[in-house]
Amino acid sequence: MKNDYFVFDNAIHMYKLTDDNLDERTGGRKSTNALVEYAKLYSRPGYPYDDISGRELSVEDAHRLMFDESDTDIAMAQTVPSHGGWKLGFSPAENNYKLKEAYPDRVLFCGGVDPITHGRYGAVKEAIRQITEWGAVSFKFYQAHSGGVSWRIDDRQVAYPIWEACLENGVTNVQFHKGLAFNTQHIIDLAPYDLERAAQDFPEMTFIVHHLGEPFIDETINIASRYENISLALTAWINQYPVAPRAALHAIGKCLLHVGEDRLLWGSEAFVWPKVQAYIDLFADMTMPEDLQDGYGYPELTDQVKAKIFGLNFARIMGIDVEAKKAELYGAPSPKGKKAKKNKKAGSHGK
Repeated sequence: MKNDYFVFDNAIHMYKLTDDNLDERTGGRKSTNALVEYAKLYSRPGYPYDDISGRELSVEDAHRLMFDESDTDIAMAQTVPSHGGWKLGFSPAENNYKLKEAYPDRVLFCGGVDPITHGRYGAVKEAIRQITEWGAVSFKFYQAHSGGVSWRIDDRQVAYPIWEACLENGVTNVQFHKGLAFNTQHIIDLAPYDLERAAQDFPEMTFIVHHLGEPFIDETINIASRYENISLALTAWINQYPVAPRAALHAIGKCLLHVGEDRLLWGSEAFVWPKVQAYIDLFADMTMPEDLQDGYGYPELTDQVKAKIFGLNFARIMGIDVEAKKAELYGAPSPKGKKAKKNKKAGSHGK
């Protein structure tokens, strides 16, 4: 925990950028280089990126970075089914499943399927398999692939069977990479416009949007403001803050003003940025400057707001009893700003 905040990281990725996973037909090295360059652009001393080219992250290293070296309490390991350059995706489902299996008390598994890669019916079948065999409690989707190949969230023939299968098998939230195109993805295919009809047609499903759909920030916020079953993950914006603090504050301020404090989620984007604790400390100390409050109407970043964003909001979505989880991890309320020794020892041994 960080101070009294329960930290539930919505987005960590078990990457696999080894040569055997690169698909040179769709620009594997170019996609990897673009990802690394983006991370490099938003890095500063104290907030370094990690050049992960040619590497695969081990579950032991992931645990060390996330739980031994940061105040993160629990996290969701997210599959990245982006196949524009990677055969199994940047962060394959199996890698994320292995992290959940190694540390089931600290990690939830977010699966990933793709109706283009798996096929229209294959995506449904694979989603059900990941739920029943691997315990997926959420799914992450990347709709745009290299060369302008894409699919839509509101496609009744392609997408709706996936949402129906998720609900029928107990998964009530799905997540989407919006904006931030890499390689030869077409940026319009990553716009948020297809969220509206799906959110309207599936009111019992929570749709989580990452990156605020940059560059479609205002559109994403506008849509989320009108549909209570859409939540926004602040992934990438937390990472941009050390380089562009005012831009990040404007984005966060707009979210608070128009969407509200109950539907914003914390996500570190580990492990491309491996120093998770630096970002936790940053957000814990973040304030909304008075000139932005007075000039734009942005709300204050109070302790209550931070607590919700850090973990309470996502815990509610996932049906997690935070007090019960604290008792499970620490045996008793952990000292303010510290992690119990029992927790580190238990985490190091997995189950």
